[in-house]
Amino acid sequence: MKNLITIIAALTITLTSAFASTTPEVIFSSDAIEVVSIETLDFLSTAEFDTETQNLAFTTTQNISVVQIFNNNGDMEFQLPVMSDNVQINKNLFGEGDYKLGFILEGQTEVHFSRVSIK
Repeated sequence: MKNLITIIAALTITLTSAFASTTPEVIFSSDAIEVVSIETLDFLSTAEFDTETQNLAFTTTQNISVVQIFNNNGDMEFQLPVMSDNVQINKNLFGEGDYKLGFILEGQTEVHFSRVSIK
């Protein structure tokens, strides 16, 4: 019985550390906007903000089927169908504050998150 409890405890610790989130990393930052990865976004090639068009632009290595925009309370505000590896979101969709962007890759159901702060 003692061995069973030890094995369960070891598995729990291993699984918890395996599923723990990564350290946030600033993907893009400017005077107007900051994008921070909440998890590893291996599919993300570039993230930039075009000050002329006020567009936040993402280039990815895989097609994104949907981008979900969540407010600071975790409520979904928008769900944008994309079907492309080039995503452009205009700043006017956001008010000032923090948001989470959820990326769903084509053919998958898992949501990959990044945080966006609008200044």
